[in-house]
Parts: sequence; structure tokens; C-alpha cells
Amino acid sequence: MADAPLRVGIIGLGRSGWNIHADAIADHEGFEVAAVADPVPERRREAEERFGCAAHTEPEGVIGTEGLDIVVVATPSHTHVPLTLAALEAGSHVVVEKPMAASVAEMDELIAAADRADRVLTCYLPRRLDVDFDFVRQVLASGLLGKPILLRRTVHRFQRRADWQTLRKYGGGELSNTTPHVLDQVLLLLDEEPAEVFADLRHTVGRGDAEDHVKLTLRGPNLPLAEVESSMCMAIPQPDWQITGTTGALVGDGQTFTTRWFDEAAANAPHLDEGPAAGRRYGSGEAIDWQEEVRTLGRGTRSAALRYYDRLEATLRAGADLFVTPESVRRQVRIIEEARRQTGYA
Repeated sequence: MADAPLRVGIIGLGRSGWNIHADAIADHEGFEVAAVADPVPERRREAEERFGCAAHTEPEGVIGTEGLDIVVVATPSHTHVPLTLAALEAGSHVVVEKPMAASVAEMDELIAAADRADRVLTCYLPRRLDVDFDFVRQVLASGLLGKPILLRRTVHRFQRRADWQTLRKYGGGELSNTTPHVLDQVLLLLDEEPAEVFADLRHTVGRGDAEDHVKLTLRGPNLPLAEVESSMCMAIPQPDWQITGTTGALVGDGQTFTTRWFDEAAANAPHLDEGPAAGRRYGSGEAIDWQEEVRTLGRGTRSAALRYYDRLEATLRAGADLFVTPESVRRQVRIIEEARRQTGYA
């Protein structure tokens, strides 16, 4: 039946699998949890009681479920690729938590497998739906800032983590866990692929051996200098967004933004004088007629996870364009792979 809920199997009932995907699917009339897998007995019992679904110890139990439409892979990072390949080969559409893969070669393998199976393959990147990201896109499209010169996106906090995501052997690290969200946003704001990548990865305050401080600098001949910082050793956070252009700037903490600009067409450009500076003073003496707006963004009542699944349902039922294509994820994986190559944090 076309209106019957799409049947979902969730592999991994940790923070993401349970608090994000299971919660969203439970609240979305277009989907239902049909099967889950997790090695922790208490988690399996909780899912059985909540959803009345089949619960398995091993991922293969979910992948082999008859009549399953979608498999959500929400397991430790180093298992994403083999589980995704198995689910595609079994005939399910697949939603993969980030990082979708660790290398471009793995991304190409996943894309080819999805094409062979004629299944939808996508990554959970809900930050594309953030209100602040949409606002930044609108400001850039308006032209108020002129030609963008610097685009800086940060996620700063101080947190000494001590869980599996701090260990390299499980594919952990800040570059795999938080950076994909903000790097994805930055890449969507750029008109072309960055030609150069500089990476600084460091292990600072966490208890594992993976990086917990990430600095990426992206350059291209026709691009603003783009900087991405995702760090857990920042006692004093800097603004989430900072964009500088030739006629203005924007700065914001993700909720409140200040935009300052001037009308270049209405301003009298200063005259270039190559002679001795008048009165031994430098500068043109130009008075800029700045305009400024402070905007506090509202928050919608529908969560990003639900809106993400809205778009997935539209793709599967009505053939709408896929919201997060694997090809777009491949762009960030290329940069993440290069960052690890440069720094040795593999």
C-alpha cells in the first residue's frame, strides 16, 4: 500500500540511533521501526517494548529482515562501510550516520553499490536544515556583503571526552564526529571545489588518542578563504559564524546575528593620491555610511530530524530529489581524507 508506513531497521541504539533516528521515526507517520540491532540487552528490550519490533544482537538480523524498506546505520564509525554495503546488497535503501566513509575510494565503492542495487543511499546531515545556515545563505545571496573575502565557521566548547569516539581504532575523532556537519555547510556555500587544503589536527584535552581540535583552511583562485574550526579545547568560544566581504560583514553565535554593510554604489570612492600624505596622515578620510541589523532567529516547532525524514519520504514515495546525495558527501570526505594524510591522524 502506497500510504503504509515505510519499514525501518536501525542498527545501533546509542545516542544517535536511539535519541535521533528512533525518536524521529516514532514521531513520523510515514515511517515505523520494524527491526533493531544492538549488543546491549537493555537497549534491545527497550526497543521491543516501545516499538513492538524484532530486536537482534547482530546487524545481520536487521539486514536480513524481510520487507524492510530502509536500514539506518548508526554504529561506530569504522563499521559504516561494510554494513552499508551489506544493506544495499540486501535490497534496502540506506541512511548512514556521518562519517559515511573514511576515504574517497570507499565513497566510490558505496556509490557504485547503490547504483547496482538501484537503491537510495544518503547520509544524515541535518545541519543543512539549520535556521542559521539558511539565514547566512540568504545574506550572501543578497549581495549586501559584496565579494566574500573570508568565511569562517566554528564549533567551540571545552569538553574532555572519554568515550569510544575519542579512539582512532573505532574511527573516532572530531574530524569524523562534528566537523562533517560544519564542513558540509561551508562547502555548500562555496561556488567551486577548494583547490588547496591545509589541516591542523591535534589531540589536546580528551582521554583517547584521536584528534579533538580541528582547523581546516580551504583555498581556491575564485573563492573566499574558508576556515573550519571544530574544537573541544576552547575555554572561550569564538563566534559560530564570521563572514567578511568587500562591502560588509556578518557575525553570529548561531542564534543572534549582526550584519553591517554599506551601499557601494552610493558611496564616493576615495581619490588615489600617490604623493606625500597630506598632513603626514594616512587614510582617505572617507566616512562610510554603515547600515546595521541585529537579528535573533526563531526556532521552528518541527525538529531537524523530522524535517530530514520528511525529505527522505518525499524521495522514496514521490521521486523528489535526494536531499543529501552521496556525491555531495564525497566532497567533504575528500577534504577529511587529505587532512588525515597531512597530519598523520589516520
